[in-house]
Formats: sequence, C-alpha cells, structure tokens
Amino acid sequence: MKRELYIAFTGLLLFITWSTQGQNQPRDERWEKIKAEKVAFLTTQLALTSAEAEKFWPVYNEMEQQRWNAQKARRELENKVSEAEESLSENEVIKLTRDFAGSMAKEGALLSGYNEKLLKVIPAKKVLKLYKAENEFRMNMIRKYRDNDRGEKGEKGPK
Repeated sequence: MKRELYIAFTGLLLFITWSTQGQNQPRDERWEKIKAEKVAFLTTQLALTSAEAEKFWPVYNEMEQQRWNAQKARRELENKVSEAEESLSENEVIKLTRDFAGSMAKEGALLSGYNEKLLKVIPAKKVLKLYKAENEFRMNMIRKYRDNDRGEKGEKGPK
C-alpha cells in the first residue's frame, strides 16, 4: 500500500516537473516548486491510503483552483478599493463595498462546500489534519521567505 502511494506521489512530481519544463519564467518555476513542496508536505502529514489519495487529490486540486480564482477576484476588488477615488458616486461606492464583501462571502461558501466534499472522500480527522497541515505549510513558507529575505539583505533576526 505504501509502495502504491509512493508510486502515485512520484508520478505526480514527475508530471509537475514535466509540465514546467516548457516554461522559462522564473516566477512560474518557483510557483510550481512551491506547489510540489505542498503536495509532498500534505502527503506526509495526511498519511492517505492509496484509495483515499485516489479520491482526495482530484477534489483537493479542484478546490485549490476554485480557491485561487476566488482569491484572484478578491485581489482585483481590493485593488479597485485601494484605487477608488473620492469622485466616485455614492451608488458606485455602495456597489464596490457590496462586491468586496460578497467576494469574502463567496470564499467562505466555497470552503464550506469543499469541506463537505472532502468529508465524503476522507475521514473527518484527516480533513481536520488537512486544515492544520495547510496552515503549517503556509507558516513554514512565510518563515522560509522571511529568512531568505533577511539572508539576502544581511539582516539578523530578533534577538
């Protein structure tokens, strides 16, 4: 069973590596590397069986794509909010505030919907582990970025 999971994981990494070879953009390469690290991290943390992994990854990847699209739309609205001029009419301001608040609600509804889908494909404890692992991964990446940034600038951390 572990061997099947290892083979599936290796195949996924090879696919990610292969799909990024045609791209010459450093940002895309970094993004793909981060995604591969996240897959490896989640695979380790969740300890999915091969049957669970087969059902989990398609749902998770779909959720990630939907989450990305929702966050992109919200970022665009955030830019509109920050660039909003005083000359906007009252109705335009109201629409912008409603659109912004609505984008947050959409993200919440998206997570709630995928939570239910995940509960159908993996045990509830593993869904909870997923949320913890995603947060831990995010914090590790922030720490790594911060440490790299400090190293490049020659700064020292807090004493």
